[in-house]
Amino acid sequence: MELAKVALKKDSPEQAIGFLEEVTQLNLSSNNSQVSQDANELFAISYAASNNYRKAFEYQQKATALKDSIQNVQSAEKIKEIEAQYQTESRDREIHLLTSKNELVEQQKNNQRNIFIAGLAFTSLLGLFFFFQYRSRQKTNKKLQEIDKAKSTFFANISHEFRTPLTLIRGPIEDQLDQKDTTPNERRNLLIAKANSQRLELLVEQLLALSKLESGDIKLQVQPGNLGQFIRVQIEAFSYLAQEKNLKINYTENELAESQWFDRDAFGKILFNLLGNAIKYTSENGDIEINVRQINSLLHLKISNTGSYLSPEQQQKIFTRFYQTHPENPGTGIGLALTKELTELHKGHISVSSKRGGLTVFSLEVPVDKSAFDVTEILSERLHEEENPNYTESVVMENNLAQPNDAPIILIVEDNDELRNYIKSLFEGTYEIHVSKDGANGFEMALKLIPDIVVSDVMMPVEDGFSLTAKLKQHSLTSHIPVILLTAKSETHDQLTGIEIGADAYITKPFGSKILKATVHNLIENRRKLQKRFAQEVILKPKEIAISNADEEFLEALQKVLDEYLTQSDFSAETFSKKMHVSRMQLHRKLKALTGQSTSEFLRSQRLKLAITLLQSNKAPISEIAYAVGFNDPSYFTRSFKQEFGCPPSDFVA
Repeated sequence: MELAKVALKKDSPEQAIGFLEEVTQLNLSSNNSQVSQDANELFAISYAASNNYRKAFEYQQKATALKDSIQNVQSAEKIKEIEAQYQTESRDREIHLLTSKNELVEQQKNNQRNIFIAGLAFTSLLGLFFFFQYRSRQKTNKKLQEIDKAKSTFFANISHEFRTPLTLIRGPIEDQLDQKDTTPNERRNLLIAKANSQRLELLVEQLLALSKLESGDIKLQVQPGNLGQFIRVQIEAFSYLAQEKNLKINYTENELAESQWFDRDAFGKILFNLLGNAIKYTSENGDIEINVRQINSLLHLKISNTGSYLSPEQQQKIFTRFYQTHPENPGTGIGLALTKELTELHKGHISVSSKRGGLTVFSLEVPVDKSAFDVTEILSERLHEEENPNYTESVVMENNLAQPNDAPIILIVEDNDELRNYIKSLFEGTYEIHVSKDGANGFEMALKLIPDIVVSDVMMPVEDGFSLTAKLKQHSLTSHIPVILLTAKSETHDQLTGIEIGADAYITKPFGSKILKATVHNLIENRRKLQKRFAQEVILKPKEIAISNADEEFLEALQKVLDEYLTQSDFSAETFSKKMHVSRMQLHRKLKALTGQSTSEFLRSQRLKLAITLLQSNKAPISEIAYAVGFNDPSYFTRSFKQEFGCPPSDFVA
């Protein structure tokens, strides 16, 4: 190729063509396009120099075609190269990106792991902190509970320990007061000592109540009831103390709903302290105003009294424990503090206001709607029934609830309408209830009804409770009836009078419904135990069945009538009552109370018991013994005998 170029420079185109033909021959085996292109271009130049333009043009076209082909190939290769380079770079970038991403993911994992470990460590530390704090609080709470328990036990023990010496103090004092030769000066000193022993006893009781409140031992037990009626009953309990100072108590109530939810024990203590405080600090011939109003679910109670003025400083401190407003008329300083804490326990608020020369007013606001109390503070249905069975809010005397056929009969003798209706409401549904307003009428009703129990007030017009009790215990038809006396007088000699004339229980006002109901229940149950004991006896034993001499006389008269007429087949319940000189109903009620049997059941039982004696001592046929004891039908005798004793008469044949 170079030789051809040299030949052209020497202007020897033919020689150049010769060299180019050799180059072409040599290139046939390698088929190098670039060599062919260069050769064709030199051919074109050489033929042009030889003036052979046709050949020169042909070779020039071949050279151009080869050049285009070479360029296309080069372009394709370049494109491939660029594409390969791009792909390589893309791959490198992708690898780099993936590597970066993996590194980032790994870093995130490491960060998350570190955060998790740190969080776990922090949570563990926090958990340990709270655990030890919880353990510490538990220990503290346990210690506080132990302290509260120890304090409550201490106050309970103090209360118990104080009662014994107080009894030993009050006993001799009361004995000395009963002595007729006591001088006026000695009597005055003894009365002072007695009053202070009573104050000390009240102080101990209130301290114990405060201690229980502090330790959380006192829990609310709200239940539905007529709060207006409850308040009126509490006021009535203070009527005796008010009369002693010639105080006038005016009570008004407005817009009260038929029923409210409240804790009877807590509300009773609140009213006891507020009413006692009002009576204590009201001058003689003064007035006490009590107003009750219900606005939606809130009960507003105001107790105002004339008397000493309370300064703003005293008003702020009056609910503080042991604070005394009047040094000249000292108190324990606990009653109003207890009242405040009980009010707050009842989710309420209490305040006091006083005007110089005017009234001192204690204002109480407490919720009385069920929704205001937690489920744990609401007395369950079962407990509610036990606390106040079938309680009705109505105080209307004609309100009759269904009672069992064998419901015990209770006679309530009370001159105060509100208290009488309240006591009546406590026993409705489980007792057959009869009421009387005075002792004289109560005695007549007792003779007619022969009730299972009598609940009577002591202070009544016409005839008081003491006189009623004495007459009941002395009469043969009513001597067996248990009598419970209610009184506002707490003096020992009054209680002693009641016990001496035969009262079975003596309850001082204000009293709790649980105490009264439990006393009634226990007295009736004791009578039933005696009835069951008698039912197991084979023969009538008046001295063992009788509760009193009058009972024994009645049973002895009963035995005489039985001895004379029992074996007569026509001796009926009607004849029996005539021979006993009482009505058939009176005999039925008396026998039911003493033996648990009706008159007919009693006669049949006595005949069957007599039959046992005859069967064991006589070889007469069973039919003859049946006729001998007053049975007209031997078959009926056999059935009755088996029903009574669980075996046929033949098992007793001697």
